[in-house]
Amino acid sequence: MKSIKMKGKNVEEATSAALAVLGATQDRANIKIISEGKPGIMGLLGGEEAEVEVSVNEGAAEEARQVLQNLLDKAGFLAMADIVSSDPEGIRLEIKGEDISRIIGKEGTMLKSLEIIVGAILGRIMGQRTRVNVDAGGYRAKREEVLQRLAADVAEEVIQSGAEKVLPPMEAADRRTIHLYLQNNPQITTVSRGEGKDRRLVVEPKKE
Repeated sequence: MKSIKMKGKNVEEATSAALAVLGATQDRANIKIISEGKPGIMGLLGGEEAEVEVSVNEGAAEEARQVLQNLLDKAGFLAMADIVSSDPEGIRLEIKGEDISRIIGKEGTMLKSLEIIVGAILGRIMGQRTRVNVDAGGYRAKREEVLQRLAADVAEEVIQSGAEKVLPPMEAADRRTIHLYLQNNPQITTVSRGEGKDRRLVVEPKKE
């Protein structure tokens, strides 16, 4: 979110100047009046300028990128946040830089934390919940490939044996990746069992 404070002879003048600097129109801006100003004696002496603070939302994807970049900067990481894509399914951000291994964290725990924080802040800014995916150094893509290979192997085992297979506990995002990969397989089905950290994905032969 871009924000600027501006003074003028009156609120209208200060607002117009702020909008000009931000390159925005009034219908896209949030305007906060700090001071309405005071006219001077005979219009000359003792007057006080009006002051406003004008903020503009730049769209969910750019807001998310800026939030992530601010977090990286405050943590002292030498990294840049970029927008990969933005659609109704959510926003995908990519981190590039010199501290990728630290940003990823053990088994992607840092990335997961960044996703949660960015998503929460973005929700407050935009007034609605938006799914945010944060990747760094292609970690998510590599993780997805590993999970898809696991899903294919498990599906083949279930089809051959005719018995269900319970997968180890994993994050909801990982379970979702496997579920989506197998959802069009006509010979098996997937269900989740358990609660919290003990929730597991189960691959079963499809009943006729």
